[in-house]
Amino acid sequence: MGEWADYHSEEVEAMYDWIEEHYGLSPEEDEGSEEWDEAIQAFEEVCDEDNRLEEEYYQNKLEWYLYSKSPVGIFNSQMHSIQLLLSTKVPDQAQFSLLVMLHGHAVATLEAYLASTFLQNVINSDDLIKKLVESDPEFSRMKFTLNNIFVKKDNLRLIVATHLKKLIFHKLEKVKPMFKAVLDCDLGDIGWLFQAIKTRHHCVHRAGLDKDGNQIDISIDSINQLITNLSNLVDHIEQTPILLEKSNEPISFSIVRD
Repeated sequence: MGEWADYHSEEVEAMYDWIEEHYGLSPEEDEGSEEWDEAIQAFEEVCDEDNRLEEEYYQNKLEWYLYSKSPVGIFNSQMHSIQLLLSTKVPDQAQFSLLVMLHGHAVATLEAYLASTFLQNVINSDDLIKKLVESDPEFSRMKFTLNNIFVKKDNLRLIVATHLKKLIFHKLEKVKPMFKAVLDCDLGDIGWLFQAIKTRHHCVHRAGLDKDGNQIDISIDSINQLITNLSNLVDHIEQTPILLEKSNEPISFSIVRD
């Protein structure tokens, strides 16, 4: 299998399946033939294109987080919009659906705020990048050879930013200690937020029903309370000394490509 021998078996199987589907070839009968080599080359080109599109996707989302001028401003605007929608008169049969959507939107808005706030502050600070790299075990598991150490160094901001963008910021078991270790921001007792995220899961994946098919307990009052809790949490984060020091600094991150 040549260079493919170094790949995990599932990746080799994926290649075999793709070649069989698109070329009608099998490794038992056709490996080593000219047609087989052409199929491998075609598969590699498809993988390269998929990787390019995935990188472009993450790059676009990354730039949105990095260059959003005011994460707290966006958060406050969305909370205001949710309150306006809560006060809108809708038919009784549509009320529950509206509440389901608004609960999910409120939690997603906090997730976007956490991501934007963390990325903007960390990526623009060598000291914070150092704290993140030293405190996050993910970076200790990264492997690279000595001959590309300087490339990695030059692209450290992009490596860190890409890693952070792929992090799901509603996974609080990861985010809470990360905010503490890097930004010195203790999110405090957020048991209510864990519950809100659990409810959001029902909203997003089951249209507001629990695993037994029952409607979740959600109301105008519960969403108003959620808005209050989210807003208090954001206000607390905004008072973090590191954030206060950097609130007037321009965003200076630039993307360096290999």
